[in-house]
Amino acid sequence: MMHFRYLMFLTLFVAVGVALAACAKPNDPQSRIKAAQAALEKGDAAAAIRELEPITNADPKQVEARVLLGRAYEKANRPEDAINQYQAALTLQSQDPQAGFRLGALLVTAGKPVEAVVPLATGVKLNAGMAVSYTREISAAVTAGLAAGSDLASKNPQQAGQLLEAITTLDAGSVRAHVLLGNLYVSSGQSQPAIEQYKAALALDPKNTSAITNMGAAYYQMGKLDDAIAQFRLALQQAPDDAETHYLLGAAYIQQNKVEVALLEFQAAIKSNPNLAAAYIGLGNAQMIQNDLDGAVASLNKAAQLAPNQPEALYALGKALMLKGDQAGARQAFQRFLALNPPASRRAEVEEWLKQLGP
Repeated sequence: MMHFRYLMFLTLFVAVGVALAACAKPNDPQSRIKAAQAALEKGDAAAAIRELEPITNADPKQVEARVLLGRAYEKANRPEDAINQYQAALTLQSQDPQAGFRLGALLVTAGKPVEAVVPLATGVKLNAGMAVSYTREISAAVTAGLAAGSDLASKNPQQAGQLLEAITTLDAGSVRAHVLLGNLYVSSGQSQPAIEQYKAALALDPKNTSAITNMGAAYYQMGKLDDAIAQFRLALQQAPDDAETHYLLGAAYIQQNKVEVALLEFQAAIKSNPNLAAAYIGLGNAQMIQNDLDGAVASLNKAAQLAPNQPEALYALGKALMLKGDQAGARQAFQRFLALNPPASRRAEVEEWLKQLGP
């Protein structure tokens, strides 16, 4: 009898253990995720959400559950909640391309195509093959991103760089994206990355004048003047009346102390665009080198009229007037220069000149 009762106790203990295991299983994250997947396959988004929300609440770093929960929210017509889940997954460096593609698609649908560029590019990096299913969204994001790229570059260069780099991932054949990204690199002093972008643009469009000219500007920035001059001359073969290219070529010749040919380029720039202040500054500096102080003052006065807030124009004008012996005119130009909050090195130099000029 004792043996029978002991056997019954064992049987009861096993039964209780099985019951406990059955109760514990739904709390296991992987079991809940599988249950949520099954619910989504049946079209029951509400059931999937009930399974997944406890997981993400208990463990905010559960990427797989977040991506799946995003899908469930989409099916439940809760796009904002879906966006939040996909964004959280990407912040956690999700390796699931769905987070990028689905977030990008939702942002395009929500009328935020520029914000869609980076997540879509993340999706492409993780699984380029999936991009075929998001052609419309990618096209809309690239178009909007390119339109925003130039304006954003002046306001937030770092964000603009991230945007344009993502666009080149989405559309490696976008000449404009490569050129804009190259321009951004030049403006931030990153000459070599800029050159790589211009080369990519020229591989797609060998006659793209902007890429040719701006590559010259990058070489100029690096001090590779011969390469810069070659690029500027090549650009002028295609656009002989481009004022800015003539100006840049003149600036390169000045650096090589080829003043006569520099003068010709600055004059050509002015002929093409009589309102290009930079060309008058270049011309005035070249005239100063040749000791043509009357010509320099005239050129630099014109530059200061065209660009009254351009420190370089006032600096050069003050210097030309000082060399000419016009102390009052030099003082006035230098004071206007200082009012523009110039770089510290130039400020110190001009302040010293003002002391020498006297009251």
